[in-house]
Amino acid sequence: YLQQGDSIVMKTFDTLRNTLMRTVSQKGLPGAVQFCNTEAFTLSNTYTSGSVSLRRASERFRNKANAPDETEQKILSLFAQQKTDKKELKPMLEKDADGNTHFFKPILVQSMCLNCHGDLQAQIKPETLKAIQQFYPNDLATGYKEGDLRGMWHLVFKK
Repeated sequence: YLQQGDSIVMKTFDTLRNTLMRTVSQKGLPGAVQFCNTEAFTLSNTYTSGSVSLRRASERFRNKANAPDETEQKILSLFAQQKTDKKELKPMLEKDADGNTHFFKPILVQSMCLNCHGDLQAQIKPETLKAIQQFYPNDLATGYKEGDLRGMWHLVFKK
């Protein structure tokens, strides 16, 4: 499950990143914000199937659909504590009462993410901020620094 989960996350992240970078080059960062609003969920499920589901969760979410459930909150808190303790963050597996296997992998902020998730004054351009406010009026996902824990990937391998 660790290998399969890591593979699905890597392919999904690559697809999202590459499509996002192409959108930025064609439509600028405000266009990328709109792309994330309308297309990110669809692209995130490109490599899943009926027996595997995928979502992203964050305490400081941009889209309320990414708000963590109780289990995700517990794992996010664990990742945050490991980060505070300067421990390496590694994917984790957990089984639920129904026998499904849950794969959790932290999402760390990369430098390119700061254009939309960084400091409101120093890193996010006004036209980008305007798009964020338009598409995500209740946004909580700014103020990050490179290397911060942004959230996590959560895959469920159904029994």
